[in-house]
Amino acid sequence: MDYHDSMSYVEQEFFTLTKNFDLQDWYDMRDDNYWYVTDSIGNKRERTKYEKLDLIRYYIAKGVPKPANND
Repeated sequence: MDYHDSMSYVEQEFFTLTKNFDLQDWYDMRDDNYWYVTDSIGNKRERTKYEKLDLIRYYIAKGVPKPANND
């Protein structure tokens, strides 16, 4: 069994999207907004993998991290 076969769809997409990232990409993209989101009542929580994929797609398309107010 190949390693990729044992990964979930989300993990596979994460791997595919980030396989060409260098250290600078990781440094630039993973700001506080990447790790946490504040909900409508002011509670700060960790982002889900799905939310992080959205931020990664934005970074790839625009070349900059997605602003926090664009959720």
